[in-house]
Parts: sequence; structure tokens; C-alpha cells
Amino acid sequence: MKKLFAFVSACALALSLAACSNGSGSTSTPNSGKTSSDKFPNETITLVCPFSAGGGTDIGARNMATALAADLGINVVVENQTGSGGWVAWTDLITGDYDDGYTIGLINHNFVFGELDPENPRQYNLEDVQVLCNQVVDYDVLAIRANETRFSDINSFIEYAKSNPILISAQATGITDGEATKAEWFNKTFGTQITVIPVDGASDSRGMFLAGDTDILFGSISDVNSSYQSGEMQLLCQFAEERSAFIPEIPTVEEATGEKLVAFAARGYFYPKNVSADKVEFMTEALLKAMERSDYIENMAALGLELDNTSGEAYAELLNSQMETRLSIWG
Repeated sequence: MKKLFAFVSACALALSLAACSNGSGSTSTPNSGKTSSDKFPNETITLVCPFSAGGGTDIGARNMATALAADLGINVVVENQTGSGGWVAWTDLITGDYDDGYTIGLINHNFVFGELDPENPRQYNLEDVQVLCNQVVDYDVLAIRANETRFSDINSFIEYAKSNPILISAQATGITDGEATKAEWFNKTFGTQITVIPVDGASDSRGMFLAGDTDILFGSISDVNSSYQSGEMQLLCQFAEERSAFIPEIPTVEEATGEKLVAFAARGYFYPKNVSADKVEFMTEALLKAMERSDYIENMAALGLELDNTSGEAYAELLNSQMETRLSIWG
């Protein structure tokens, strides 16, 4: 009798386990495809900034990281890789193993001129990357210190610089850098004597300028906005078609001198060439969506950053847009 009872109990237990197994299986979605580990993105995304922390490119990237993280629900960090006017980071991204889509590079006008640098021509151009979208168009200005006594406006500066050497700093020299290009334009247009000192980024330029190590500052509106608003700097002109809404009281260089030069930084994002097309499409849409967040828009406006969401091929054209101007300046 005991043996019979044990046999019946064992059978009942087996049937119970089978029923549990069948019930567990029925909760899965048939042919559900991707598991949570297959979804993109599901781990930290890195935005690689090729310039030093604290400049307009870096701060814009940090605002983007915050907005993108909020939308995607994952960590997004900014990593600064400085050197060679951006080319340390750009070369690493182009030649490295970054095909998983979790590393995004920041790119600006200086990239497209690298191969035209007569002293150090770069072997890469826009054909070696996949541009995603732009973030800002940041017009350039000429700034002096608030306590400057040698010159007080653009014309007195030009007269002084004709007979006295002037030092500025820039992220690179020659055609590959916008600040160096403006210096060359002044030298050729007005006969000034401006010399360029290379640095790693806009924050380094601003620090040297405020410390008195350089004489003037060519920078973007976002690079000088806080110092201008606080009275630490004066702005002599802006290099725009028309006055920016952020500094409407500052004349354009054409208004001030009669000579026209439009110069700005278009800063945005790119993927290395080997990232898949579906991830390129996904991340482009994610970046554009993040730019629509009200908190992002407010934060960028507070910095004097003019938003621009040009994407894809149109963004590549925007990056190339100052090619003719720079070539004409450098001859």
C-alpha cells in the first residue's frame, strides 16, 4: 500500500511540474525577435569632443548629452580628446574600432580644411565619416579686455595693429582654423601684424586672453557671452551677415569697416564610416528629437548658442560652406 501511494505521489508531482513548464512557456511572445540585450542603445554613449573643456563646442555637447540621456533613458557622457586642432580625436575615431554606434564624434568646419593645410595636410575628409546633424551655428566676434587702453573700437585697433605686433591664440594655425583665418584676413585686408599661438581649445584661448598673455580674442559668441555680459570683455564687431539677436548692439565687421567677412562655427555630430546605416538613422533622429526639448533650448539660448538642425547631406554642405572664403584668404 505504501509503495502504491509513493507511485501515485510521484506521478502527480511529475504532472504538476509539466503543467508549470507549459504555463511558463506560454508567457513568451512567439517570434519576439530582439531581447533587451539586443536593443540599441542599451549602454553608455560617449560624445567625443576634440577640444578642451569649457569652450562652446564642449558646453554644447554637454547640453546635448543631458537631453539625449533624458530621451533615451541611458547614460551619455562627454569625453575630451584634445590636440592638433581636433585631429587627435578625429583620427582616432576614423581609424579605430568604433562600429557599435556607442561613440559619436563632434565635428566642425576645421575638419573639412584639414587636407588643404599646406604645412600638415590630413589624409581624411568628409568621405571618411558619416555626418549626422548640426547642433549650432555660432558666429564669430572680435573681443578686447574691458580695461584695454591701446584701442577702443575696430578702427583704432586696426591702426594700432598696423604698426604694432598683436598676439592671438587659436586651436590650430593656417587654413584649418577659423581664428587663424580671421587673423590672416585682417593682415591682408588692412596690413595688420597679427601672429597666432596654437592652443587646444576655446577655453584655453579665453584664459590666455583674460590673463593678458594675448592682445585680442577671436572667438564665437558662446565663447565670450558670459564675459561680455559681466563686463569683463568688450566686443568690437561680429563676423555675420547681420547682427545676431544675442548681441544686437554690436556692429558687423562690414558695418564697422566697410569690408565684409562672414565667419562662424557649425558644430555637430558624426559617426565613423563603419557604423551601420540603421544606427546612423536612429541616432540622427534621436539627436534631432533631443534638440526639441524645452530645457535644452533654454540652456543653449542662455549661452548665446544659435540652434541649427541641418542634417545629412545638407549638413555636409554647411560644413563645406566656408571653403571658398578660406581659400581666397589664404591664396
